Amino acid sequence: MFNLPQTLHCDFTINCKRCGENIPAPVATMPDSWIAAQCPLCGEKRSYLPSEIFQRKLSYKLGARPARSRLI
Repeated sequence: MFNLPQTLHCDFTINCKRCGENIPAPVATMPDSWIAAQCPLCGEKRSYLPSEIFQRKLSYKLGARPARSRLI
């Protein structure tokens, strides 16, 4: 198995409410109250409860490189 995308690991992740992708939670430890996070993929800023924060692999889209634009 060659050329497979590497999985990204993060201590705490959240599932974006808009695009549905797993993104890193902006916390170092499990919080006691809600947090606000902005999705790096769709740009949506939302609030998340502690019950919505979990330990799981990040979306592969976070590691994808943007397509190169063609110069004319």
